[in-house]
Amino acid sequence: MRVLDSEPYSYILLERGEEWILTFLLGGPIERDVSVRLTDTEIAAVEAGDSSAADIVETFRADSSTYEGRRIMPTVWPAKEGAQE
Repeated sequence: MRVLDSEPYSYILLERGEEWILTFLLGGPIERDVSVRLTDTEIAAVEAGDSSAADIVETFRADSSTYEGRRIMPTVWPAKEGAQE
C-alpha cells in the first residue's frame, strides 16, 4: 500500500494494487472515518491535475450519496511502521 497524498487530521489517499482509496474524517458530534474506493474518472482527474484529493473529500463531505456503494469497511489506513500489512 502506497500513500499518494495526505492532509493531517483530514484525509489520506492510498494506492492498493489497482485501486485508489480515499480515507477521510467526518466531523460532527462524533469524529468518524470513511474509506471510499475512487472511480476511474476520479483517479484520472487527480492524475491530470484537474482535481485533488482535497476536492474529492469536500464533495464527499457535502453529499454522502456521491460515494454510495463504494464505501469500504472496515476503514483502510496504511500499516504502521514495523507492522505487517
